[in-house]
Amino acid sequence: SPTQHAYSFRLMRILFTEYEIHSRSFEKGGFPMYTVDLHNHTKFSYDGSNTPEEIIENAIRHGVDVIGITDHQFSIGENLPIYYEYIQHCKIKYADQIKVLCGLEIGTRPTPPESLPRATENFDYVLFECLDDTRAIDFYEFLEWRKLFKCKAGLAHTDIFKLGERYGLDIIKILRDNDIFWELNTSGNYIYYYDFLTNEKKQQIIKESGIPVSVGSDTHYIAEYRKKQIRRANELLQKLNIPLP
Repeated sequence: SPTQHAYSFRLMRILFTEYEIHSRSFEKGGFPMYTVDLHNHTKFSYDGSNTPEEIIENAIRHGVDVIGITDHQFSIGENLPIYYEYIQHCKIKYADQIKVLCGLEIGTRPTPPESLPRATENFDYVLFECLDDTRAIDFYEFLEWRKLFKCKAGLAHTDIFKLGERYGLDIIKILRDNDIFWELNTSGNYIYYYDFLTNEKKQQIIKESGIPVSVGSDTHYIAEYRKKQIRRANELLQKLNIPLP
């Protein structure tokens, strides 16, 4: 229910505050050696407020080593080739300051267009969003569809533990077998992020599984960039020796 959801969200925020206190000694060294942010939106998205250049320059100012642009596929539409070429231009423009990756966030509510696998074959990666949502594409159907993509693929803002419970599956093994990475979305809008930061059992499961985990701010407006959350998520993954995609 909405009330239960709100209560759970508040509880996770409290636990996260405790996590912040206990992790201060770890963050004294500043940014980790390698900081990634692989989920960002620009004006190519209907809800993006900044240009790709502004997103990239903001990342440079905050000490990010790898920045990924992942605009919504349904916003870009037929302009996907233009979007791809624009991000390629940005890669060259900022090559001596930061590594820029060209990604795409693909909606799964409803099923995306069949043309996307071929259209994204030269992309660095794609993110499939909200597969834990009851309105999303059936998970078994998704797995078959994912096989059509040649680039790397990840799950954006998805609670994979909840997803596994719903289908009664060993979701970690399935992600590993199908070469799918998982995203820690630091936007503050998803309970699973706070849960993972404070749940040592889940951290150990992911560590032992060997599946890659990315960090994504899900930025839509650079004035609201959550740099501390990005840093802490990257630090945690490196502390646990969890590989990046």
